[in-house]
Amino acid sequence: KPLSEPKNVWICGHSLIYWAESRAKSPEVGMQLGMDPSQVTIWWKGTQGMTWSQLLPQLHQLKITWPNPEVLIIHLGGNDLSTESPTNLLASVKKDMTSIRSIFPRCVLVWSNILPRRVWRHSSDSHEVDLVRTTVNRRIQNIMSELGGISLSHDNIRCGTNTGLYRGDGIRLSPKGIDVFNLNLQEFLEKWELDVNSE
Repeated sequence: KPLSEPKNVWICGHSLIYWAESRAKSPEVGMQLGMDPSQVTIWWKGTQGMTWSQLLPQLHQLKITWPNPEVLIIHLGGNDLSTESPTNLLASVKKDMTSIRSIFPRCVLVWSNILPRRVWRHSSDSHEVDLVRTTVNRRIQNIMSELGGISLSHDNIRCGTNTGLYRGDGIRLSPKGIDVFNLNLQEFLEKWELDVNSE
C-alpha cells in the first residue's frame, strides 16, 4: 500500500470534547484514540459553554488553519436543550448540517448524541428535558441519514447515580465516563478505518 498522507478527523463540541481531549492525551489512554498517527491525525476543538450557533463560524475558522477533515464528529446541542425551543434547534441543525455537507462534500459527518444529564441548567424539570433530548437525538439521527451521515448513540452512557460515569453535579462526565465516551469514538473510528482501507 503506497504511503499516503494521514487522514484527518476533526472532533468539535462543547466542554466534554475539551475534557475528552485532555483525557485521551494522558499516557495510559493515548491521544490518538487508538489510531496510528501515521494513518490518522485527530484534531480536537472543545469549547466550554459552546452552543449550536457557534459551530458554523468555528468550522469556517478551523478550515483556514486545519487540513480538511475526512471525518467530522460533532458533539453539541446539550447546552441548547433547556434554553432553545426544540423546533428552533432542529431547524438550525438541519440548515447547518446541510451547509457543512457542502463545505466538506467528501467528509463523513458524524452526530454524537446529546448525552443524558441528571440536572439541566435553566430547567427545574430534568425529566421533561430528557424527553426532549431523546426526541431531538432521534430527529437529528434522521437528518444525518438523509445527508448520508452517521450517528453515535452512546447507549452505554447512563446518568444514574450508581453508574459512576458522572460527576457529583449530574451534568459532567467523570473521568470514567469520559473514558467510555472516548472508547465509543475509538470504536467508531476503528470501524471507519477498516471500511476505508478495504475500499
